[in-house]
Amino acid sequence: MGAKGFNIVEEGHIVTLYYPVDIDDLGGADSPVIVHMENFVHATIIYSIGVNPLAAGVVTIESCDDLVPTTPTEIPFRYYRYETSQIATNGDVHGALTWATAAAGIIPVATGTPAMYVIELDAEELIQGHVGFRMCIVDPAAASVGSAIAILSGARYADNNVTQMTVY
Repeated sequence: MGAKGFNIVEEGHIVTLYYPVDIDDLGGADSPVIVHMENFVHATIIYSIGVNPLAAGVVTIESCDDLVPTTPTEIPFRYYRYETSQIATNGDVHGALTWATAAAGIIPVATGTPAMYVIELDAEELIQGHVGFRMCIVDPAAASVGSAIAILSGARYADNNVTQMTVY
């Protein structure tokens, strides 16, 4: 018998940070969603940019002190890049694990090739006393269609109906 897989619905939680949209139309915006990490220990954020990203806004992650947030603070984070066409040979192979500084964030490549970035964030990486995080994308000043979701895992009070998650 092989290893058991991860059932996201029963053992985690999925949160939409940005629905598929031209990020440029947002004028550069912080995600309207603040993900409350109180009951989870890890978040995997998947940011996909469409087939024609003519420009790409810098991506940062902010640690949020409350659910407003009153004092959001950019924090460093780690991520993987998938910057080759998913239909090309080995297109599903990720790049090396990279650390982004708080201020620099991720600067996606503006090309005609779809790209995906996977950000890994542990609750303990938030600023002490903060309750969660949000994703921020600077206005790319040109067409840049993308979307982002967060998959929360490591539920502190897991059961078959994880309901302790709160998103604001």
